[in-house]
Amino acid sequence: MKITQVTTILTSPNQNYLFVKIITDSGVYGVGDASLNGREQAVADLIDAYLTPLLIGRDPGQIEDFWQLAYRGTYWRGGNIMMSALCGIDMALWDILGKTSGKPLYALLGGKMRNSVLCYSHILGKTMEDKIARAADYVKQRQLKVIRLRAGIPAAAGTFGVKSPQNGPLVEPWNPEEEIYNSIEYFIRVREAVGRDVGIIYDLHERFSPDQAIRIMRSLELYNPFFIEDPIAPDCVDSLRYVREKTSVPIAFGELYKSRWECLPAITGHWVDYIRCDVIRVGGITEARKIASLAETYDIKTAWHGPNDVSPITHAVNWHLNVSEYNFGIQEDGTTDGLIHEVVSGGPVYENGSLFMEDRPGIGCDVDEAAAARYPFRKAYIPICRQGDGSLHTW
Repeated sequence: MKITQVTTILTSPNQNYLFVKIITDSGVYGVGDASLNGREQAVADLIDAYLTPLLIGRDPGQIEDFWQLAYRGTYWRGGNIMMSALCGIDMALWDILGKTSGKPLYALLGGKMRNSVLCYSHILGKTMEDKIARAADYVKQRQLKVIRLRAGIPAAAGTFGVKSPQNGPLVEPWNPEEEIYNSIEYFIRVREAVGRDVGIIYDLHERFSPDQAIRIMRSLELYNPFFIEDPIAPDCVDSLRYVREKTSVPIAFGELYKSRWECLPAITGHWVDYIRCDVIRVGGITEARKIASLAETYDIKTAWHGPNDVSPITHAVNWHLNVSEYNFGIQEDGTTDGLIHEVVSGGPVYENGSLFMEDRPGIGCDVDEAAAARYPFRKAYIPICRQGDGSLHTW
């Protein structure tokens, strides 16, 4: 069996996505997700111009060999655009392997260790007060065991809900010193609303300095966070160690990591309790399972990134990884707009605080190209933050 065609599918069913479809001479094909919010076109161009010629005529079963070829063969290793492109291809190749063997992806990864996946959902609303007001009812309605809050209100309406092409990013005001107190108050009020038995994940989204993050985390220790997500930016490796030493609150980290090598200091130093890489950003299933194995070695659990800017394909891949990993911790249940389900079939189903999937060969998803064409791609940007003096701040 040989690869005969590689197709990239840019589409925007209320959110921009980039899918990859790899077709073989036997008629079997696989699909993958290469979405990189704000840079989808660049990823598609890389696949079309540089990676597709390397794939045509290859055996699709040589997954590890192609991963190494794409990663090391360029000499210039990694980066978000390369790793996202590699992920879309990697997923599609694993999908083909599952379909040709007649087995779901988890069976190729060692088989099930659990039948369902504990997940957490986001408390949504336009303002902090809206979220606090609806938190208790939302938990009861969905029978949630764990919820997730985020510091600040993202100015993301034009990115996570694309209505027209953008010529530049939306700007969100952010003054971290002022927001320290708002962030602490927000968590405490939600804790009071939902009670002590509901786990609360708090995403600081890398918006605070190490000392600011420590102040928040220490103030919340008595309120038992499930974990604090991305308390600081990843750029200074030693800052994560510094935060870890100053607080007992569990830490989840890794959203911006792009390989197992970037994960190593946090894992080997026990600076995190949960490693929460984005499968797309680390180059797909092949690399994700290696990261999970490294984490297991150091008693660290997985919590794969799974927000609403990844498709049901990636949510399905996360699920397959979760049910086959020993060190599974929890999974983000990112909300997806209903329109995406016109384009992508399959994916996990939510029920009473957990995620389930039917057994299907491969990843268990498919892409309807005709439906995708009904929602043309519209260029969009990740928002940015600016402080009161006009200076740029991490979003």
